[in-house]
Amino acid sequence: MDINKLSSYQNPEGKLKDRLVPRVESRLGKIDWNIFKGRTVLDIGCNNGLFVREAIKHGATRAVGVDISDCIQGAKELGDGEFWQMNVNSKEFRKFCPRFDIVVLFSVLTHIGRNGDIDEFLDWLDDRVKYVLFFESNHGERYKKHIDLVRKHIYFEKCVYLGPSDIPEKPHYMWVCKKADHEMKYPQITSAPVTFLPINDIVGVDEKTILSQKITYPVTSDKFKDLVSDIKDRGIREPIVVRARKDGKFNMFQGGHRYLAAKQLGYKYVPCKVI
Repeated sequence: MDINKLSSYQNPEGKLKDRLVPRVESRLGKIDWNIFKGRTVLDIGCNNGLFVREAIKHGATRAVGVDISDCIQGAKELGDGEFWQMNVNSKEFRKFCPRFDIVVLFSVLTHIGRNGDIDEFLDWLDDRVKYVLFFESNHGERYKKHIDLVRKHIYFEKCVYLGPSDIPEKPHYMWVCKKADHEMKYPQITSAPVTFLPINDIVGVDEKTILSQKITYPVTSDKFKDLVSDIKDRGIREPIVVRARKDGKFNMFQGGHRYLAAKQLGYKYVPCKVI
């Protein structure tokens, strides 16, 4: 393969320049590459693997690109990284794909929907994103609303709009969505097994203690109401993290808002990780 003959989208490092160059440069410029250092990265719909190579260049410990098309063969020739030619809707991919700190999902959601269920895919993806999702909508103004679908299925601490990533005639839009990064700061959380504890055995947490946390919001806020609604519809999606006490009870470590929401909804037992 003569990689210099590929379009800039397939090979931005090559010599051929076309209308896709500004889009590539816009995407690269909107990403905070500092957060990639020491992280693992999954690029779904990776095409030529540009973002996999950039992730490695910026210190990612592992970067994997997935694409169903034959472009994956070119990605392997272009440089570093792991590349899997896979259908992300396949049973094998869904079963064996590990969790990643950062997931890149650029302009592929409608393509996934052609061969599978978007809602089902996003439910699955929720468990695979540890920390950050970089999301770009598909071509067309009508697909900008897909960010609402992403937020419906994946609970984030915050989603920040990064702006358009292509020329006005072919609109695409980008966001960075972040979960709480407790697993990054405390790796023992990842390895702790999930158990179910009586909710009344978790003590010392109420709205006052929640409001004393560094990142917080009151139970009267829209954000807390959205959390209650989400748990009511879909259940608790991230285990509560607790520390064991000598008296057999447990102190809250992380997940106080989920705990209060579960209390409000009448939960008797909640999924927990004990550290």
